[in-house]
Amino acid sequence: MRDRTLSLPAHVASLAPRDLADARRLAAAIPARANAIEYRLDGAPEKIPATALADVDPRPVIMTWRSVREGGHFDGSAEEYRRLVSDAAAAGALVDVEHASGLADDRTLVDRRRLLVSSHFPFGLPPDWEARLTAMRQTGAFAVKLVAGAAHLRASLDLAEIQRRCADGATTVFPMGPASAPGRVLAALFGGALVYGSVGRPTASGQPPLSELLEVYETDRPRLPEAAFGIVAADPSGSLSPPVHNALFRSREMPFVYLPIPVSDFDRERPFEIELDPPFRGFSITQPWKIRAAEVGVPGEDVSATGAANTLLPERRHWRSENTDVDGVFDPLSDHDTGEGRTAVILGTGGVARAAIVAAKRLGYEVAVAGRRDSEADALATRFGTDSIAWAGVEETEADLYVNATPVGWLPDDPPAIPVRVLDTRPLVFDCVYRRDGRETSTVRAARAAGCRAVSGLEMFAVQAAAQARLFGVADVTREEVARILIGGRPS
Repeated sequence: MRDRTLSLPAHVASLAPRDLADARRLAAAIPARANAIEYRLDGAPEKIPATALADVDPRPVIMTWRSVREGGHFDGSAEEYRRLVSDAAAAGALVDVEHASGLADDRTLVDRRRLLVSSHFPFGLPPDWEARLTAMRQTGAFAVKLVAGAAHLRASLDLAEIQRRCADGATTVFPMGPASAPGRVLAALFGGALVYGSVGRPTASGQPPLSELLEVYETDRPRLPEAAFGIVAADPSGSLSPPVHNALFRSREMPFVYLPIPVSDFDRERPFEIELDPPFRGFSITQPWKIRAAEVGVPGEDVSATGAANTLLPERRHWRSENTDVDGVFDPLSDHDTGEGRTAVILGTGGVARAAIVAAKRLGYEVAVAGRRDSEADALATRFGTDSIAWAGVEETEADLYVNATPVGWLPDDPPAIPVRVLDTRPLVFDCVYRRDGRETSTVRAARAAGCRAVSGLEMFAVQAAAQARLFGVADVTREEVARILIGGRPS
């Protein structure tokens, strides 16, 4: 039996194997910088022998059966729970024992060096959390873990702040749930004893991939950043902004962190009013909050022109809003032609569509707008003094430029956003959508297959991200430097 003690802090690859073969497959994908493996076994469709799992990988192994009451799937008896924990400990594994089970106080059951004691509160932090942490520490376990649900941004950041105050080398506090991403990253940077990340399927709500924690946020380098930035979105998980901006910060040795910031209600959560240590010094804004963000603070020229903002910056006692999406459309389009005497159809009615309308008009295009809700397209056309086209009539149009400013194409199985029939006339196609895996969208593939020139969403992203980084204080950023980061290169 190998020594299964674990040195802290540790980055734990959390796996949810279906069977032993699946465990081997998942273990083969674990990042090299991971210190340990957790096998979440409460959701496994069949029992996997603890002795076999312990031999899958040489790293220390934590075995966990999370109960239903604490957000997991185990609903067996207390006797069965005790037997599972005992078998895992006998196999040489570390065990995650729920404090509420009472087993953590049985010092004959598990060697304290192999005992992790945890408490999970899916519906939020209990008011007596300090007493619960104290009670868990009194068990003598090698580490204790407190996890609480975070339904909104403030709750997520509050849990990270608790971790900062409890950074004793053996305590882990972090959020779970839909708003947990920023709190999880910060809790790791603030010295969490155990940092969990998924490999394959997430084993808990809001759990980020371990590779992302290590590569994008460098959570294996605990620190207190001097400033925080982030992307505010309903779901920022597909955004390329965190890897790009964090890479730019590292290349200039700037002690900043750029976070994913999920916001389900912009007016209620008001991220720009949240006080944090480190302080927020800038936000990127993406769907669906660009129009709401334009109402925050003093608008820049392109915010006034579009009525949408993708950037918020603090200035003394107020915020300033900017829109780098206009440049993101304008610059790649201007590489092709001026647009003078040409026609353009913009598909979409959100913040990106507004930027595309302004950029195309500045280049001289005669613009028409179409949206899935014809009434919204009519209202947008009236605001910008353009024509509108019924969504059902887009297929009958014939323009020089088509811009996809809808979300269609973000998912791998999405159809092309632009009707195939209009591609027969070989227009220029500009797709504002990108995929995080770097693959071409269905819209760009269809355009190229039809012999059209095509501008990808990654080209737009590189321009707007470079402009945004300069607003964040990163000097001399170019679209070419961002493009190198996007294809896996290093910043200049």
